[in-house]
Amino acid sequence: MGSLACMLREAGHNVAGSDKEIFPPMSDVLFNSGIRLDEGYDASAMGAPDLVIIGNAISRGNPQAEHTLNMNLPYCSMPAALWRFFLHDKDVIAVAGTHGKTTTTALLSHILITAGYDPGCFVGGVAKNYSSNYRIGGGKYFVIEADEYDSAFFEKVPKFMSYRPRRLIMTSLEFDHADIYSGLSEIELWFRRLVNIVPSEGYVAYSAQYPLLAEIAAKSFAPVFSFGTDDKADIFCRFVRYNEDNTEFVLSSPETGTLPCSTSLLGGFNLANVAAASSMAVKLGVAADSIVSAISTFEGVKRRQELIFSSPDIKVYEDFAHHPTAIRAVLETMRERYPDSKIYAVYEPRSATSRRSSLQEETTSAFQNADEVYIKSPFNIASVPEAERIDIEYVVGRINAGGTPASLFNNAGAITDALCDEIGRAKKHRVIVIMSNGGFDGIYDEIVKRLEAL
Repeated sequence: MGSLACMLREAGHNVAGSDKEIFPPMSDVLFNSGIRLDEGYDASAMGAPDLVIIGNAISRGNPQAEHTLNMNLPYCSMPAALWRFFLHDKDVIAVAGTHGKTTTTALLSHILITAGYDPGCFVGGVAKNYSSNYRIGGGKYFVIEADEYDSAFFEKVPKFMSYRPRRLIMTSLEFDHADIYSGLSEIELWFRRLVNIVPSEGYVAYSAQYPLLAEIAAKSFAPVFSFGTDDKADIFCRFVRYNEDNTEFVLSSPETGTLPCSTSLLGGFNLANVAAASSMAVKLGVAADSIVSAISTFEGVKRRQELIFSSPDIKVYEDFAHHPTAIRAVLETMRERYPDSKIYAVYEPRSATSRRSSLQEETTSAFQNADEVYIKSPFNIASVPEAERIDIEYVVGRINAGGTPASLFNNAGAITDALCDEIGRAKKHRVIVIMSNGGFDGIYDEIVKRLEAL
């Protein structure tokens, strides 16, 4: 919502907004953009706007939502506003999927920028190359991260349905968002509906790793192609080797042949994201040298395998992982990249799904590539219905039973103390991976400070 506000202001509109809590860095970004901020939801502060855009965190009973309805003010959801102001006259490329959306969206945007296409983009994370997660752009393409979460209290459909993509990338499909979906079949239905609105002159790309996506894509009226990390896909990236801090691989497609490439991104998970972005760029006719150059200069996305501390003895990575598949993938990557290092996994269950029991068993097996596991008690567990809550003590017990030492902590400070004490005794190179989709009580900065002192 904050990024949309900045886009609207940049496009010349007069924008004001309200939130329960306003704090940096977004508060500074909004203030510097000339956007008025109101803390709290006082209806009298609204005035008579031409349009009220209501985020999906707002429910009935909110004073400003009630005022909007009672006064018959024009209103819409965030995705509807994106379509109305920025997407309606663009060739929209949507990136959907349980995992990899953010990195794929940011990389494809970077490829198109590098090639001179001047695209617009809207990403669920801050691209390090641009220190921003949006770009209005002046070209024909607009690349958007297409979320399957619902849009607003009055619009209980996935955001991606509002974007009306002409071209679609589907990176993955697993069960998530247990707070609004009852099971995978419900999410699958929406992906089928999404494919069904891609025009016949567009494209649908899907990951060859997910047979269900192949089945969904087969119903497309648009041309379909697959991407992946081996030659089972139409367009693929095949790992060659790690070289210092880079990954060397080859990109193969019928259009480009085999191209040697290098990226700072690590692991098969990210190689699949590179394949996703590159495959769409190939189909759009982007020159091969522009694709290779963009891949090599792409710096990644903040909070996605972001290296936040490095010394000869210790590396600390911050990652957004909260789904068991993502946790497993990032730890597998670290084990492959640092085979002789001791790997510490630090994890906070914070997302709606990770705090529920629906993926509890999968979570217990996601840490097998770590040498030690430090888990914080779930964030705001009281907000989850008691019958649906994850049994975090069971998860920790099962990890221990599998042979990996795991401990449960009530707060981030206790984890920091225990981890720094353990690191002081370690004899070999250490890699710390901190995983949460939220602030984790400031543990990132605190651990870096403590390690700098050590």
